[in-house]
Amino acid sequence: MIVPRLQFELRSRTVKSVLSFFALVVGLTALLAGCGGPSAQYVINSADKTYLKVPNTWRQIDPAQFTEALGSAPAASSADGTWIVGYDAATGPALQHMFDPRTDEPVVLVSVDGVPEKSRGQISLDVVRDFRFPVSATARQQLELGASRLTDFQLLADEMLTPGHGVRGVHTVFAYRIDGGPPQVFDQIGYLNDDASKVYVAIARCSLDCFQERQSEIEGVVNSFTVREDSP
Repeated sequence: MIVPRLQFELRSRTVKSVLSFFALVVGLTALLAGCGGPSAQYVINSADKTYLKVPNTWRQIDPAQFTEALGSAPAASSADGTWIVGYDAATGPALQHMFDPRTDEPVVLVSVDGVPEKSRGQISLDVVRDFRFPVSATARQQLELGASRLTDFQLLADEMLTPGHGVRGVHTVFAYRIDGGPPQVFDQIGYLNDDASKVYVAIARCSLDCFQERQSEIEGVVNSFTVREDSP
């Protein structure tokens, strides 16, 4: 079931187990090791068949920070609530860096949420787009009805994803100013499985200058996000 999610409105208060899947990860690790040592770390949620690759220079955000924001510890899998982890290129990794007015080092959050059966008919790709920040036209219209820290929205890319393996999704790149600060760029891939029982999201963020300088690094992280829902 969905527990209170880490959506933007929470920030104001200081804020994938499959042999073929693991064969892929082991093969990648061996390849990197044969090239002088691994340059990346692998974030694997075997229960939800989810995979992400992050540079070794990025540090994991303390899970206690998620516990404080969620009101309970992150779940071991989506069957128990929200599974969520974060990595930050900053010296002091912090969840708040996803939501501050300015973030000059890349930070990424990856999560899997279970959807209650009674709510699955309401889950669309726009819900996936808007899972962390308002991106769809409808969500942004609602945002304009009240006071918000978010302004100057720009949609930079929006691409439907049909990777198969039991999921479909959308890749969105967008920009906002937060509390009137400099433009911040968000690169997000979100997936919905075929029966709409799970939402998978990876979102990376940093300032516009940072994104321009480290675009290939950030894109490498986000584009590595892999779900194999239909694997045995």
